[in-house]
Amino acid sequence: MKEPVELIQSNQTFLIRRTLEYAKMHNYTKYTSTLEEAWRTSINGLSEALISVLKSCESIPELNVDEDYANDPIGSFGILEAQLHRKRGVTLEMFLGLMKYYRQSYLDLIIETYRKQNIDCDYFLLFINRFFDRVELAFSSEWINEKKEVLTLSLQNTNRMMTNEKNKYLTIFESIPTPSIILDSNNMIDNMNNAAKEFLKSAGIDGTSYYSNEKHEIYLVHVFPWLAEEFTAFINGNDIEVSIEKNLKMLELGTRNLVINFHRMLDVSEKYKGTVIIFTDLTYRKQIEDRLKFISFHDDLTGLYNRAFFNEELLRLCSGRSNPVAIIECDVDGLKVVNDTLGHHAGDLLITSTASILRRSIRENDVAARVGGDEFTIVLPNCSPGSLKEVCQRIEFELEKHNKENSYLPVSFSIGAALGDAHNDSLDHIYRNADNEMYKNKQEKREQYKLWFNSLYAKYGDKLFNN
Repeated sequence: MKEPVELIQSNQTFLIRRTLEYAKMHNYTKYTSTLEEAWRTSINGLSEALISVLKSCESIPELNVDEDYANDPIGSFGILEAQLHRKRGVTLEMFLGLMKYYRQSYLDLIIETYRKQNIDCDYFLLFINRFFDRVELAFSSEWINEKKEVLTLSLQNTNRMMTNEKNKYLTIFESIPTPSIILDSNNMIDNMNNAAKEFLKSAGIDGTSYYSNEKHEIYLVHVFPWLAEEFTAFINGNDIEVSIEKNLKMLELGTRNLVINFHRMLDVSEKYKGTVIIFTDLTYRKQIEDRLKFISFHDDLTGLYNRAFFNEELLRLCSGRSNPVAIIECDVDGLKVVNDTLGHHAGDLLITSTASILRRSIRENDVAARVGGDEFTIVLPNCSPGSLKEVCQRIEFELEKHNKENSYLPVSFSIGAALGDAHNDSLDHIYRNADNEMYKNKQEKREQYKLWFNSLYAKYGDKLFNN
């Protein structure tokens, strides 16, 4: 019987859904599993037994008056099912009633497939009916032959196992370090774990009242009004799961970056309609990501942008949308002398002091970067000749002011500036012009700086750059 075997093997999902439809329609789902996988396991087991009989039997497995179901392959399946379901507290009436709808689902599959093709299916229908008759007879025979004392003991053992399983999963739920809240079908808080209680407490909400054994009719949106809009959108939508990101100011922890997951209950029987909400605190990871992002584009010593970001900025300005563009080149005077005389700590102070002067001198949209050991570059988009002159004057003013207020931190640097059209002149051309101007300035100041540094060192000695 190749055709019905292949039909059953390729339509397990149809059988699951059709059986579940019947179970919902006739209220059997009150006592059945909520997970689709359990229904799939049930259908797979039944299908395997039926397919085995279809392959091995050359005729319809009719019922004989002296049948020994214990030695019958079909009957053995029914006996095993009786033993399993009886331990779960299922009654004989309940099992036989639901089994009728399992049977009907297989019959529906045959009827709907073969009749569409105008193929006579009476033989296959009778075969399937006799298979289920044998299963039910074997099931009933095994059920009624069990002694009451043995059945009671079996139920007691099963009840203890179920209690232990319940306690295990409650312990797991309470031990999960991620705040988790369960809502019922009316979007009221049904349960929450200990992490959720502590989370509410940190947020300034009295979580103990929702955590106690006394059930309070509390809507989620009353506890978390800042989630009302997103949660309402989720409930009114069709998504199984939705994830959002929110910043929440908490009394004890300050502002936290949270990812909130809304997930509908995985209940194919629709017995438990509700939502699971999980709060994940990503603040620490976010801080690390922000720090890594900052480091990737900033100089670690000065906090200014680094060469990588500066190159990206040049590429962006090549479009010409920020014309005119000005570039100021700045090279620290005497870094090697300071390093050799006073050490690299002094040299670092010279570098950071220069960066502070430049930072105070530029406009809000200008980009200052440390592009080398003692080299700084400032890019000024949308810069007029007048604006460039003003920035250069501010740099000179801030440099002079710094040296007047910081006798032990003397700073000197050479600068050069150039202005042009990034689209027509190219940034490389503007960059070279600024660099040439800076180099001329540095050549003029080279001997002057040595004399200045030597006089300061003679006056202050090791006090220079020593704070």
